Amino acid sequence: MAVERPLSIRDYLEPRQAAAGSRLSGTVTNKSSLFQDVLKNEKGKDAQGQAAGLTISDYLKRRVSAKPTARTLSRAGSEGYVAAPANSVELKKVSAVARQGRVEKLKEAEAPQSSPRSTQAPRRVFGRLASDNAAGEEIERSIQKAAVRYNLSPDLIRGVIRAESNFQAQAVSSAGAQGLMQLMPETAGELGVTRPFDIQQNIDGGSRYLRQMLDRFGGNLKLALAAYNAGPGAVEKYEGRVPYAETQEYVKRVLRYSGEKA
Repeated sequence: MAVERPLSIRDYLEPRQAAAGSRLSGTVTNKSSLFQDVLKNEKGKDAQGQAAGLTISDYLKRRVSAKPTARTLSRAGSEGYVAAPANSVELKKVSAVARQGRVEKLKEAEAPQSSPRSTQAPRRVFGRLASDNAAGEEIERSIQKAAVRYNLSPDLIRGVIRAESNFQAQAVSSAGAQGLMQLMPETAGELGVTRPFDIQQNIDGGSRYLRQMLDRFGGNLKLALAAYNAGPGAVEKYEGRVPYAETQEYVKRVLRYSGEKA
């Protein structure tokens, strides 16, 4: 017994003779022929240039291409796809990496250029930069020689030099005092210093004058330092109590710099 079934698309597109005695025999022939007529009419309209949407024939002729997915889009190169993350998590990771790269480049651009001298702080010798190391060594040799010659503490001579010129051999005060130990021209002449800016001569002359002041005031260091700054006449005039604020501060500085006790 033949079972009646509905017509399929294939029956419409490829009509074929149904089996003899089948109930579908006439139905297939009639309905498929009508469908073929519809196809012919559609083709005729296209040929006449009438505007129409996509027809069934167009759908049959067109090749269906699968829509690219996130996975296929992530394949770059010969296929021509633009690389893209497969999901929002990967997108965030890529964004974070790019942002970090920009930050690192910015830091490199802003980073100061290093140099051999900037790797450590410059060393100072006797209050002077290490570039004047030769002068510093000459100052120290002259201090040691004068200390032995005039029976003075090397620290005391260093303290006077620091308070007077801060180890600047070419220093000149507003009053006209010259060199490391700030000798006035008249005093320098009396001490036999012909070149006040010469390190050895200046230290020798200043140390000799300091020795003279110590001997004059009985070894009293405070009075000797006050006389070195304000002159022995002022110390004698005020009986050791020089009222000048500059002189008082000078004595304190030298004692602090040299570590000497009055």
